[in-house]
Amino acid sequence: MQNQENRKKRQWIILAAVLVILAAAAGLFLTFGTRRENPDGKGIVLEEGAEDWDGEMKDMSEGQTGIKIPGYGEITVPAGETTWKITLANPEENTCYFKYTVTIDDSENPIYESDLIEPGKAVREFDVTEPLEAGDYEIHLNISTYAMDEELTPLNGAVVKAVLHVV
Repeated sequence: MQNQENRKKRQWIILAAVLVILAAAAGLFLTFGTRRENPDGKGIVLEEGAEDWDGEMKDMSEGQTGIKIPGYGEITVPAGETTWKITLANPEENTCYFKYTVTIDDSENPIYESDLIEPGKAVREFDVTEPLEAGDYEIHLNISTYAMDEELTPLNGAVVKAVLHVV
């Protein structure tokens, strides 16, 4: 009888020790696994679909120093489609992350928001929340920029407007 009680005690002690170890591991992960936080508080989240970018886009900086913002002329996407092939790039010369928020006309509701894009990377294709009917629209590519520091300090951003042809 004594042996059976001792065995149950040991089992409870082992179970308690395992739970304490798991709780400590989870605490360490939450503390150190998400050291840097993005503005949404999700930890640093780099855009998974971003790929190396060769930099062939119109430069709108007009020779000024600072953050390089890509320019866009006219853009065409298919009507009724939710997958758009538009390059959203962060020029290699930059030393900051880009985050794109895309809106149409005067709407404040984004149809697409990227995660952070590293310098020299670009998203070449993305899914929008809703397809558009054929016609011409004004697309707003809102670019938020963040320092590559521990706090992801917000920097100057830009809004690039272009004509969007939906055909």
